[in-house]
Amino acid sequence: MADPQPSLSGVLETVLYCAPGERESVERFYSELLGLAEVSRFDDGTAFRLGGGVLLIFDLERLGRRQDPIAEHGSAGPGHTCLLARRPGEYGAWRDRIEAAGIEITHEHEWRDGMRSFYFRDPAGNLLEIASDDIWPPA
Repeated sequence: MADPQPSLSGVLETVLYCAPGERESVERFYSELLGLAEVSRFDDGTAFRLGGGVLLIFDLERLGRRQDPIAEHGSAGPGHTCLLARRPGEYGAWRDRIEAAGIEITHEHEWRDGMRSFYFRDPAGNLLEIASDDIWPPA
């Protein structure tokens, strides 16, 4: 009998990047505006707890100076991540909060079954999305 196929249970880390000089404003954005708790800080990045996972923000230039195999990642251009606001009323409250902070909502989309999401950018230019529910079909 063959061994059963191993499974994965979720995403533990999501990584976004910023340019030198943007780190302070990006960290403020995630901690103050989005209310994420900082759980770790390194010379080249910061980790914020996001539900059961972690959102990592790295200064791309400083990360590139590491002589460490776990730092062999990076990105050219802005990244993207989608955040969930599932509880009743949260989606609208987040939309209001983002707009009240003077941040442009660049697009709002209606998905299947009336689910919605809206898009905006962080200070480093990463494209963020907040969705009212899991907008992807089940496996």
